[in-house]
Amino acid sequence: MAKKNEQEEEQLWQTVPPVEFSVVIGNREQQQALEILARQAPGYSVAGGQIAHALSVRANHILMDFTQAFVAMRYQIDGNWEQLPNLPRDAGDAMLYSLKQVCGLNPADRRSAQQGKCATKVKKAKYFITVQSQGTANGERVLVRLEPEKTPFETLTDLGMRDRMKEQYKQALDSTGGMVLVSAPKGTGLTTSWQVTLEAADRLMRDFQSVEHDARREPETINVSSNYYGAADGPSAAELIRSMILKEPDVFVLPEIPDGDSLATILKQVTANDKHLITRTVAGDAVEAIVSLIAKYSNSAKEIASSVTAVLNQRLARRLCENCRQPFQPTPQLLQQLGIPQGRVAVLYQPFVPPPIEQQVDEKGNPAPITPCHVCGGRSYLGRVGIFELLQPGPKFRAALLKTRDVNKLRQVARAEGHRGLQSEAILTVARGITSLEELKRVFASK
Repeated sequence: MAKKNEQEEEQLWQTVPPVEFSVVIGNREQQQALEILARQAPGYSVAGGQIAHALSVRANHILMDFTQAFVAMRYQIDGNWEQLPNLPRDAGDAMLYSLKQVCGLNPADRRSAQQGKCATKVKKAKYFITVQSQGTANGERVLVRLEPEKTPFETLTDLGMRDRMKEQYKQALDSTGGMVLVSAPKGTGLTTSWQVTLEAADRLMRDFQSVEHDARREPETINVSSNYYGAADGPSAAELIRSMILKEPDVFVLPEIPDGDSLATILKQVTANDKHLITRTVAGDAVEAIVSLIAKYSNSAKEIASSVTAVLNQRLARRLCENCRQPFQPTPQLLQQLGIPQGRVAVLYQPFVPPPIEQQVDEKGNPAPITPCHVCGGRSYLGRVGIFELLQPGPKFRAALLKTRDVNKLRQVARAEGHRGLQSEAILTVARGITSLEELKRVFASK
């Protein structure tokens, strides 16, 4: 790898102290041997610097596209992709060699699909680094995922759920004889909402039993007992559930539904023996979530329709930076368009957008570039917030579920019974000054 000389532009990986990598595969002796070997490679400092820089700007993904001439680099920050300067190919190759090495992959293989994991620490915070690589027609594509060991969200309030909804949701979680369904579109925080949901439920006075596939084990949750099926020498899902029923758990937890028969067995316990079920699915909104569940498990349609007490759905939006957000007075026309009563909200907020560079001058007309916000780095947004809808089916909605799968008609029925949909909840988030109308357009355009 060519060394930087005084004339060359400084690369991002050279601007911060590099992190050290910890190998997580094998026994401790094998890990130490591989860590020593990896530190001797010329790309180790490049990889350490690139990961350190990504973490310093709060990126949670790095996307690298290797071409013959260079490596195209992007970061994902708060769910938004940002283009970076291209990385010279020699530095990129050396970096990828070291990343693959510490993740237990084959650095010489640039064609096959590979995936591995390693770890690092920044101060006292530990991060897991997952590397996925796949050869392409032009070179290779690599996705690096950066995940903190400790989730930054511990409560429903941390996620951004408003107080009234939180009370309603907790009441549904802590009731008996019903089903709670947690949902979100793919890649919008379903796993986090699921974990926080379990943390919010009352697990001290009731026995929570989780049914999980052995190959897809969930992170541990205190006072939720995990039961596994699908291993070569283990029980099937049906056998596992039958044995669990003998222990009379209060709450069944299904991160994924094994099959229709398993769901029917558990729903029978819910309706006949006053048990509770918490499960999850990928869906665009709450109505779509329950409709897709009934469509997939039509033999249990009546039981699903009668037992579902709450369906949570969420989107993720970027939070406005409170240090640089810009207040503005909405016009009566805008308030009417948003459905906000006149006089209810005096001020809304929008991101700070600096004027064109040629207009950034002082009173004498001399160039005076505006210093980017030191809190958000000039992005105008800092972190993300969940926009939640909570569907609590009424009698007309339950009846309609058994007559139609038309989600638009069902949304109308839900609204008539007082349900507030995602977009209405999103407007509340804007009215509270948490995010902007521009951000909502971006979020809902990517539906």
